[in-house]
Amino acid sequence: MAMSQALSEEEFHRMQAQLLELRTQNYQLSDDLRKNSAELNAVRQKHGVLERDFIKAQKALNKSKKAQEVDALLSENEMLQGKLHSQEEDFRLQNSTLMTELSKLCTQIEQLEQENQRLKEGGGASVLNPAPNSTSGPLDGELLRLQAENSALQKKLKGELSELRVHLGTRCCGFELQTASV
Repeated sequence: MAMSQALSEEEFHRMQAQLLELRTQNYQLSDDLRKNSAELNAVRQKHGVLERDFIKAQKALNKSKKAQEVDALLSENEMLQGKLHSQEEDFRLQNSTLMTELSKLCTQIEQLEQENQRLKEGGGASVLNPAPNSTSGPLDGELLRLQAENSALQKKLKGELSELRVHLGTRCCGFELQTASV
């Protein structure tokens, strides 16, 4: 029986040592678990911050792209407005030139008609009639040609203005397009 008690005592000491070793391991594992949990929470917080920063960066990038698109549209708009102003100025100049020419021709026609009338009243109408008619014929032809050219230019301008209106809309940056009174 002493032997069985000695074994029991030996087993008891061995079991006690194993129990102490298991408790030590348990404490170490608990400590490791606390450290790992704290590290995991820190990583999750850092991940959340990085994800928010990433979303902000994406929004900023999208705004930048939209800003570039807006800048491109504004540049194109300014270019088209410049082109429109240039075409309007060209039309005004052409119209002014044609009106000056028309005025000169009208004055010449009036002078020729007055001269024709004087010649008819003066008695030499039968001899001199062919000369005024022959000069008024080319003047009438020139007048008709200029009127046709004026009409064609007006139609061309109206077409270009309607094209620009379609492209720009009827209002563009507070500037309302108006058709030239022709």
